[in-house]
Amino acid sequence: MPKAEPSKSDRDLQDDVIRYLADAGTRNKNSSGLPLSPEQAKRAGKFGRFLARRYYRDRLARSFRYSRLFATAIGRTAEQVVDGESFQTFLNECVMGSLEAAQRVGQMALMCLSDVHEPGGWWCDLLAYEQAFFLQAATAEAEPVTDIPRRRRSAACLAFRWNLPKILLQLKSARNIGDDLKKDVVLLFSRTASGKIYVIEIEEQAERVWRQTDGLRNVDQIASAVSLPLTTVQDTLQALSQIGAVVLPPQ
Repeated sequence: MPKAEPSKSDRDLQDDVIRYLADAGTRNKNSSGLPLSPEQAKRAGKFGRFLARRYYRDRLARSFRYSRLFATAIGRTAEQVVDGESFQTFLNECVMGSLEAAQRVGQMALMCLSDVHEPGGWWCDLLAYEQAFFLQAATAEAEPVTDIPRRRRSAACLAFRWNLPKILLQLKSARNIGDDLKKDVVLLFSRTASGKIYVIEIEEQAERVWRQTDGLRNVDQIASAVSLPLTTVQDTLQALSQIGAVVLPPQ
């Protein structure tokens, strides 16, 4: 007689339920293995879409909070994309919390807020800042274990033509933004495994190390590529790892 399949543990069943609710592809293929009737599957799919809409609405509101200050002037906010027709198509395809899904939603928000009368010459830089922040806030997928240093997938290092850290302070205090805040800055956006988000102004040396940490080079090769002492590169990688910008091999 064929052996009976071992029953799933409560933890395994819980993981299957979470995966079913978060992954539209799993629901579409009905490949979860969950004992659901057609009516139950329909209700679960509706609930999964509700969760995803709420998840992205919340993170859009938090990430695009500075551009939201101009909602009255421009007539829209980033989180409004959640109610659009294209977002319904997205809900039927997305894996909630994945980087790919966050990239799609972030691009929707960017397109929505770019097609307006700009409040100032710094507007595009502000939106790029908020989009990069959103990628950290909306990406929750686990990073696989690595045997070589590599950048965290959602981390981003962007160059701006305006001094964004000071511009944000100006916006918080409702003060005007003048041309004196035109200044080239490079900001690194990252998120730790526990969900803490960092945005830091990165120095040129650390930026070089971060960009060469491409998952193809070991520490010695990174040091050679950036022409820095091995100990300097090791210390820099450790610091970048602490803020979630890179993933290092387990000790």
